[in-house]
Amino acid sequence: MSSDLNVLVLGAGGNVSQGILKALALSSLRCRVVGACITPAAMGLFTTDRSYVSPRAQSPEFLPWLLDVCRREHIHAVFSGVEPVLDVMVRHQADILAQTGAICVVDTPESIAIGRDKLRTCEWLRDHGFNHPMFAASEDEPRVTALIAAKGFPVIAKPRWGKGSIGIHLIQDQAALDRIKLLPGFVVQEVLGDEQTEYTAACFSDRDDLVRGVIVLHRQLEHGTTVCATAGLYPVVREEAQRIATALRPRGPCNIQLRLHHGQPVCFEINVRFSGTTSVRARLGFNDVEATLRHYVLGRPAVDLPVVTSG
Repeated sequence: MSSDLNVLVLGAGGNVSQGILKALALSSLRCRVVGACITPAAMGLFTTDRSYVSPRAQSPEFLPWLLDVCRREHIHAVFSGVEPVLDVMVRHQADILAQTGAICVVDTPESIAIGRDKLRTCEWLRDHGFNHPMFAASEDEPRVTALIAAKGFPVIAKPRWGKGSIGIHLIQDQAALDRIKLLPGFVVQEVLGDEQTEYTAACFSDRDDLVRGVIVLHRQLEHGTTVCATAGLYPVVREEAQRIATALRPRGPCNIQLRLHHGQPVCFEINVRFSGTTSVRARLGFNDVEATLRHYVLGRPAVDLPVVTSG
């Protein structure tokens, strides 16, 4: 049976890229899938039709290698859940398309910059009138002082460009805060709600900036990764996520993380990409990987994704 599409998934050892691979396997589209990773033992490489060991995204060899693979394998679409790879794709997507015909599934530099930088995320939420945690850059002494005066301890300190729970500190007192203030590139935030009130919402938007689907999962985390998720309608969370996605105008997937704080949904992180629950969503019937291929690669009219209320 011939394939509809040749799809390349980069970073096949990462959990997000493996979720993309699983969503492709669940898709009704006939895809020939090529996987690549810097590690030859990466699990994802053993689930694809063809596999490659790639250079690191930061290597000068990476882009020429990517162009060569896209030509050799007649790739229609390139996916990845690995942020250094996405950085290369967003900078070179026009060249990759022109030289190989492959469409990089990646958003605009502007949207990605808002999501990647946790300080810019908070500033964007504030400037667009959304609920947001009180925040300050770690080196901004007056604003850090005002934050502590208003909210007290504990507060959260996290790397502006971090991922998962890597580098996050729960600051319990002034001495710990003083140590954080010596480190550049951190954002200090008030603590929102608790671990029992955390949600992840995935939104899919079309070329006309219409949100064509939202799925909300109440989740439990370990080391920044969802280990248990329960789908539901969760109307107040869903409405806030849809409002944020409508204002941000991502092209395709967007993951919005929120907690309930004094009964109100408050966003604290935005990932303008596929996320760690991609395979969970696809299993529940919300396959935004397939929707992306149909709309952004095959050029078909966008359709609304199903409303998932349980699972």
